[in-house]
Amino acid sequence: MKHTDGKTGDKVPRAVSSEEAQRGEQVPGPVLEKPDPKTEAVDKVITPTSIKEQEAETEAIKRQLAQVDGKLRE
Repeated sequence: MKHTDGKTGDKVPRAVSSEEAQRGEQVPGPVLEKPDPKTEAVDKVITPTSIKEQEAETEAIKRQLAQVDGKLRE
């Protein structure tokens, strides 16, 4: 059974199944919701630093991958 409303929860992206990823399908729409200004301060306080560090590492890896991908396409 698949959800049809597109809502999966608060600030949670719609996951792409492995089958969809293998076909090269992208996540439709925004990956994450914009932070709620009313709860942003609390969200920042309760988000563990380790998660923030992992997100920073992930972004660095994505940038490196984009550079390599760009070089391969040249």
